[in-house]
Amino acid sequence: MIHEEKKLNTEIARMCGTNAGVIAALLWELQADADAVRYIDGYPWMRASYKRMTVYLPFLTVHMVRTSVKKLLKEGVIKVGVYNDSRFDHTHSYAFTGYGIDLMRA
Repeated sequence: MIHEEKKLNTEIARMCGTNAGVIAALLWELQADADAVRYIDGYPWMRASYKRMTVYLPFLTVHMVRTSVKKLLKEGVIKVGVYNDSRFDHTHSYAFTGYGIDLMRA
């Protein structure tokens, strides 16, 4: 049995909850992958659906991911946009705000 270690940002977990801390760490890791990032307005944006996040974090449900992303948005850690080529594709893109970058680097 293979155990994969998941990271957690403790500052964000304190503000937004443990699930949000894990999701922020996941988005931070996705941002490091040059193939998964598009630069728009000087920010690196990562495309990720709630369902895709549950593939990386199988202990979270889609509802838990949605709630945690909303908390991250409310606290100003991330921002959300829809930058898709097709008007039928509603997958969200996420970028860290300046405040969020400071929290992730702390």
